[in-house]
Amino acid sequence: MIKKLTRQELIALIEIIMKPKGTGFSSQEIDQKLLLFCINCPDPGAAMDLVVEPGGPTTPEALVDRALAYPPRDVSALPESELPLTHPLRRMKLNS
Repeated sequence: MIKKLTRQELIALIEIIMKPKGTGFSSQEIDQKLLLFCINCPDPGAAMDLVVEPGGPTTPEALVDRALAYPPRDVSALPESELPLTHPLRRMKLNS
């Protein structure tokens, strides 16, 4: 089970994800932070798209606010066209 993060914790994650250079984290650790961010959002698939697709919000705060504003969707119910069946997000569970 994964700990539910606060808005401030999500902002701190996004700051690292958006500018990983100089953080001391490996690319694998950055990928894990991205997954942690996404699973903490109501719609993990949409949150992933916000982070990896260019043209999204420009500040960490704006990105987090937008990701938290999406209506909830169960990651296990996302179609394969949106999230591959083998994607790690499908196996992650958030503590309530």
